[in-house]
Amino acid sequence: MRIVITARPDPRRVPAAVRWVSRWLFRAFYVVGAVVVGLGVFSAVALPGDPVLDGAIIVLGLFCLAYPFGVVAAARRQQGRYQPMTIRYEIDDDGVLTAHELGESTLEWPAIERAALTTDLLLIWVGKRQYFPIPVTDLSKTHRRELRDLLQEQGLLRRS
Repeated sequence: MRIVITARPDPRRVPAAVRWVSRWLFRAFYVVGAVVVGLGVFSAVALPGDPVLDGAIIVLGLFCLAYPFGVVAAARRQQGRYQPMTIRYEIDDDGVLTAHELGESTLEWPAIERAALTTDLLLIWVGKRQYFPIPVTDLSKTHRRELRDLLQEQGLLRRS
């Protein structure tokens, strides 16, 4: 079995991957930010005290709410530094072959720590914080099922 995916440059891919990988962290920032802003507003309106401190609490909460957007924007800016190129991925029993105009490399299954298959992306981790997204939106249902089975055989898929 061999699955071939041709990935054309897409500026939405990396931000989507960052959002998915960091979704639990981002949710925590949203919750903490909302609670802190709420406490700051409550303190400013209902409690006598220092308005500068209340303002600082509200600003801290707003920072927590804005932080995920900043992370995604930073990933988008960093992506803009690289030359866009079409990449061909070949996924088979040996691993993942990545080929592009500058060369090719094979990532064998034992070198991959884990993987996640979303509706849009296959995310492959090769380190704790090192992953790369492969678009899978154009895969047929049969190829998607084969890919999921292969990843499960390799023990790479975990509950997300």
